[in-house]
Amino acid sequence: MKTIIFDMDGTIIDSSIAIEKTVNEVREQMNLAPLEADFIIKAINEPGRNLGLDFYSIDRPSASLKEGFEEKFKKYYDLYAVCYNGIDELLNLCKNENFKVVLASNAPQNTLEAILKKCEIYEIFDEIIGASEYIPQKPDPTMLLLACERVGASRAMFVGDSMKDELAAKNAKMPYMQVSWGFGKKSQSAEFNASSIKEAWALISEF
Repeated sequence: MKTIIFDMDGTIIDSSIAIEKTVNEVREQMNLAPLEADFIIKAINEPGRNLGLDFYSIDRPSASLKEGFEEKFKKYYDLYAVCYNGIDELLNLCKNENFKVVLASNAPQNTLEAILKKCEIYEIFDEIIGASEYIPQKPDPTMLLLACERVGASRAMFVGDSMKDELAAKNAKMPYMQVSWGFGKKSQSAEFNASSIKEAWALISEF
């Protein structure tokens, strides 16, 4: 079974405002000055960053801080997160051509259902995998390998927008497509690049 695995933030959903507001509301509660949106988005997409230090000057955020972040994350996603234009069409094209369609996101697993339902694309996915106590964030390949296992993939491609995504695909030994209509830029090292939905579908349809 051929399978297309999609990242969420910056790939299918424009969540830049939601992420910025979540981080900065937590900072405000800690009496810290707000951060620029560009810095926040760059930080979350770069491998090896300690986001606790980058965002809150804390090496290891407490459980209560993480819980507060997730609560705000849900609130702001509900208010501001939207699909990029044409994403629903791309996902449905994949389904209509009998691809299995999977989401693999570094966002917390327990936030994903509400986000995808709000964006009216939840029902399209055959599997939805997020980060949790048991599933590490990308660039660890665990969620990509788990996706293949759950849908019985014979071939799989991962579609994302960041170096974390590209490294996860490399670690999982699967083809990777970098998209640049959201947070990402063209990758010189990715096997495939797409700057538009049309380009992405042209590549997927030949996979």
